[in-house]
Amino acid sequence: MVVREFIAHLLGGAQKALRASGLSKGEMARQPAFDLYKIVGGVYVGGIHMFTDSNWEMHPDGDEALTLLSGQIDVHLNEGGKASILSLKAGESCVVKKGIWHKQVVREPGMLLFHTHGNSTQHRKSL
Repeated sequence: MVVREFIAHLLGGAQKALRASGLSKGEMARQPAFDLYKIVGGVYVGGIHMFTDSNWEMHPDGDEALTLLSGQIDVHLNEGGKASILSLKAGESCVVKKGIWHKQVVREPGMLLFHTHGNSTQHRKSL
């Protein structure tokens, strides 16, 4: 399935929940409205309007793919005490490997698509 079809499928499947939330057609939910998304074939999928930094999170069951549709974010990674930063601009993607603590720092608000294998995400405010 090409990316455009996947996005159309993802957003089309969430239309009922979006209407129920009072959002306009084509508008993505603002953080942290993750309840609008669902697990499809063992993968947690969704899109979100990033306007503020996230807390630290880690996915013990699988990798997470992030695709930034607009804006600019830095993805801070902490792997066994080793810190690194991936900068994403509109149209760019990255994969955060399972078990890696990470957070998103918003440099310019925008829209982010994510798909995470598994549903056992752990959260922390700081490391």
